[in-house]
Amino acid sequence: MTTKAKRLGTVLHVMNDQVIVRTGKLNLKRVLNANVVTADKRQIGKVYDVFGPVGHPYVSIKVFASVKREELPQKALFVL
Repeated sequence: MTTKAKRLGTVLHVMNDQVIVRTGKLNLKRVLNANVVTADKRQIGKVYDVFGPVGHPYVSIKVFASVKREELPQKALFVL
């Protein structure tokens, strides 16, 4: 069974173990704890928190330790 990835947004800030992404319109109930992948389907982490304005919220992603942080700025990310 294949799962279609939905666009989450583009990386705005990279911190120690978290990434902040500005999103578009999402079904926020289905986003929390969702797996986050890059365009080439490489898993980078899980959605940790959603905050900000309802129309275009921000998402905090807890990044896996094996992911190189310097590769993340300006990347488009997707949720499964």
